[in-house]
Amino acid sequence: MPASPGRQRLTPAHILLIVVVSVLVLLFVVLLMERLTGDGQQSAADASPTVETQTGASTATPGEDDADAEPTYFASPSGNIVCTITADSADCGISNFQYAAEDAASCESDGAGGHLRVEPAGASMPCDPLVVVGDVPVLEYGQTAEAHGYSCLSERSGVTCRHDESGHGFSVARASYRLF
Repeated sequence: MPASPGRQRLTPAHILLIVVVSVLVLLFVVLLMERLTGDGQQSAADASPTVETQTGASTATPGEDDADAEPTYFASPSGNIVCTITADSADCGISNFQYAAEDAASCESDGAGGHLRVEPAGASMPCDPLVVVGDVPVLEYGQTAEAHGYSCLSERSGVTCRHDESGHGFSVARASYRLF
């Protein structure tokens, strides 16, 4: 049956374009829903987290203790937690968390509660975020990074860092954190 005057038929190329766009929109919606519900696990290959500090990015091997006090960086296998160990402190930043950050109640910045720090005097939740850019090595579950008198253990349940001499530290995971 011929097309009505004023109406054009869709060509096979138009139909293919509509199908491809529809599939891409559906894929985007599914991925967005997984991310929002927390069901989508980000793999280490998908995540290339890094930390930027005032001294710049480093790719030091976890556990490596440089004589010139270079920072050590690592990320959890999920990529949600990124940490740095310096001569002064061990700091971790968490991108996606669901806990109420009571220790950051006085902070006015967005994302407050996503940065934890331990120093010889104790553990805290600084208001400033730990900035993430670039590549850092992954610290696999069950492994410990030791540098500058600090130890950080990566586990499926999160990351725990402590100052070895004082025993002060913190643990952080998507669902909770603890300062000790």
